[in-house]
Amino acid sequence: MSNGFPLLEVSGSPLSRGQAHGEVFREEIRALLPVYFDHLERLSRDHRVPVLSKTRVLEISGTYAEPAAAYAVDLLEEARGIATGAGVPIEEIIALNGFLDIFDYLSPNFIGAGCTTFMVPDMEGGARAAIGQNYDLVEIFQPAAVLLRITGAGPDALMYTTAGMLGCAGLNSEGIGVVINNLVPGDAGPGVPYPFVIRRILASVQIGDAIDAAVSSRRASGMNYVLCDRHGEIYNLETTADDYEATSPFDGPMAHSNHYLADRLRPLERRAHDQRGQSLARWGRATRLLRRSADPNADTIRSALSDHVNSPVSICRHSVNGCGQTICGIVLEPSNGRAWFARGPCCEHAWQEYRLFETAGRQVA
Repeated sequence: MSNGFPLLEVSGSPLSRGQAHGEVFREEIRALLPVYFDHLERLSRDHRVPVLSKTRVLEISGTYAEPAAAYAVDLLEEARGIATGAGVPIEEIIALNGFLDIFDYLSPNFIGAGCTTFMVPDMEGGARAAIGQNYDLVEIFQPAAVLLRITGAGPDALMYTTAGMLGCAGLNSEGIGVVINNLVPGDAGPGVPYPFVIRRILASVQIGDAIDAAVSSRRASGMNYVLCDRHGEIYNLETTADDYEATSPFDGPMAHSNHYLADRLRPLERRAHDQRGQSLARWGRATRLLRRSADPNADTIRSALSDHVNSPVSICRHSVNGCGQTICGIVLEPSNGRAWFARGPCCEHAWQEYRLFETAGRQVA
C-alpha cells in the first residue's frame, strides 16, 4: 500500500466542487456504499439489535437532510454534487456522511472503542501548539481514505476524509484545525451530521466562530471536537445531540478517547459497558505519554500515535479480532500551517507533511 493518500483539489460553486469530488472518486464511492450498507445490516443481526437494513438506514439519515439544509445549505448542495458525480442517489451520500451518527443513533451496544485525540498547548505563546488523532474505523473505509483540498470558498482547507464524505478532520489557511473522537449519547436523532460540522468549522476565521459551528445547532449525535487556532488556543468540546461541555488544556497536555469526562454529561453515555474500559485505558495511556515528555510537541503526538499498550484496542489499532484499525493518523500545527497524515497504522507508514497548501508532501520518519 502507498504511504500517501490520493489528494484532490476542488474549487468553484458547491455543486461543482461536489461533482468533481464524485467524479474523481466515483470508483471508491460506488465500491464503498454497498459494503457499508451490508456491514451495518450484518453487524446489527450478529448482535441481535434492531436490524439496520439499508431501508432503515435511509429512513434514519433522511431525518438529517432538513437540519443539514438549515445549518449549511451550501454543503448539502455539495453533497448533491458528490452524488451526481458518482452517479448514486443523494440519499445514499447523506447516509454515508451520517456514518458515525447512524451507528450511535440505533445500536450503541456494538459500538467499538475508536479514535484517540491529543492536545499539546504551547505555554509560552502558542507557536508550537499541536493537536492530533488516530482515526480508527472498521477496515471497509480504508480503500476510500483520501485527502481533500478546498479552495476559493472562504479559507482554503486541507482535510482527511472518506470518498463521498464532506470532511472528517483538517486544517484551514486561517489557522483553524479540528480533530475528533466519537461519543455515544442517549439523545441522538434528527440533526446535523458530523461531517457538515467539520466543514463549517474549517470555514471559520476565528476560534470563537469555530466553537459556534460545533455547538450552535442540534447535531445528529455526539462527538468530541478538538479545536486549535493559530494563536495556540485549544478547546475540547464534548457534545451530545443537544448539549455540550467545554474544557481546555490550561495546565498542560490533554488526551481524549471515547467516553465523556464531564460529570454532567456522563449519565447520557450509552457506549456498551464492556467497551468503556478500552476507552479509559487509551485515555490514560495517551495522557501519560504526553505528560512524561519534558517538551511535548507535534513530534510527541506522532510518536504516541504508534503506541500499542492494551493491544489490540490500543492507540495504534490493527485489524485484529474485529476491532477495526487505524485508517489515518493526523497531526496539526495550526500556527505554522503544518499538517501531517499517515496512512493506516502509524507504526507501519511514514508521515506525509503538508504546508498550507503545497500539493506535494514530504516524507518524514
